Amino acid sequence: MSHLNTTFSPPKGFTLILLIWYLIVLCYCLYKRELVVETDQLERVGNSEFLQKNVTKTILLWNGVRRKEVRIFGTGNQIFAKQNCPVNRCEIVTNRTERPIESYDAIIVVFHNEFITPYELMMPEFPNGRSPNLRLVFLTQEPPTSLKPHYNTSQLTNFFNWTMTYRIDSDIPFLYGRVLPKETAPRTTEEVAHYREMAKKISKPLQESQLRNKTKTIAWMVSHCKTHGQREKYVEELRKYMDVDIYGSCGNGKFFCQRHGTYFSEPQCNKVIESTYKFYLSFENSFCKDYVTEKFFKILDLYMIPIVYGGADYTQHAPPHSYIDALKYKPKELAAYLKILDADNALYNEYFWWKDHYRVEFISEYTSRHGFCGLCQKLHDIQTQFKSFSDQRVISDLGDDSKCQPIDPNLIA
Repeated sequence: MSHLNTTFSPPKGFTLILLIWYLIVLCYCLYKRELVVETDQLERVGNSEFLQKNVTKTILLWNGVRRKEVRIFGTGNQIFAKQNCPVNRCEIVTNRTERPIESYDAIIVVFHNEFITPYELMMPEFPNGRSPNLRLVFLTQEPPTSLKPHYNTSQLTNFFNWTMTYRIDSDIPFLYGRVLPKETAPRTTEEVAHYREMAKKISKPLQESQLRNKTKTIAWMVSHCKTHGQREKYVEELRKYMDVDIYGSCGNGKFFCQRHGTYFSEPQCNKVIESTYKFYLSFENSFCKDYVTEKFFKILDLYMIPIVYGGADYTQHAPPHSYIDALKYKPKELAAYLKILDADNALYNEYFWWKDHYRVEFISEYTSRHGFCGLCQKLHDIQTQFKSFSDQRVISDLGDDSKCQPIDPNLIA
């Protein structure tokens, strides 16, 4: 009787299959282990960035607390949220001695020509050394002609990290106003030409009845009678050829408008001027790079044509054919052109072609919100490359009134 062989012999190739299966399981385990480690690392990095983004940045307002553009925004640790800033984990402190000066993330020094005292003019000092993470911010809305009598900016070389001014090339633009496009804003010159042609139709944007109420030509609201830019000389010559009604202390007292804390001048007064006049002199007091104030933006928001006079490139601030540049005309020539527009409603209406496609921001609340919200965001932005010092050219220009030239005598000759 033969004996049965009870020894198990795996089928041919089974050992190879088992080895492959073992290698697959091993690779899978190693992959899972690596995935867990990598995921853990990513979570730690993510949490680190989250914490960095959510830490409150402290800002010391060194001076200028009574300045309107500063006062309107407000102070404290809730103000950025209250102002609906996109990034709002920031706090503004006004007491210089409340905390060690080295502890702040940013210190704002306001350069201005109001409330000038030795305390206001004093610059921050760092007896224990200056923190490499601290940003010193140069803030001003004043032109060089106003700052020069009080400050020597040549002594501030390599002192500030960021600029916060009306200059377009500032680190944080602090503009007096801005024109923002809507969805229907034109993208080509052909579209602009089309909208301009449509605006010539009297029914839009101003109707015949509205145009008939505009019985006067030019208004000018002004309180500084003698200026570095000598705008008064241009107006004096212009008045030889056209009537210019002057509101404020530089006029004859016949026309007057009250000032307003938020809108620079009383809105109701602006409405009266808008309903009566066709043109307004948005003349700046200084010919300085990028210096465009509320004198321009507040009128642009109304149905009057602003006539600009300043050192800025206005094409960077407003749509084409929305204003008239006085510097392209001698006063007699400007008067002749304005008379043509005054007599032709279609040509006059063409200057408002852009109204349905853009909106204007100009009140102080908007100015301050854009500036301070921008600063808070920049402090939190880990993508922002740290600048050891700001562009010294900007600060030098802002302290050098020779950068702002007076009127060319040949323009009014």
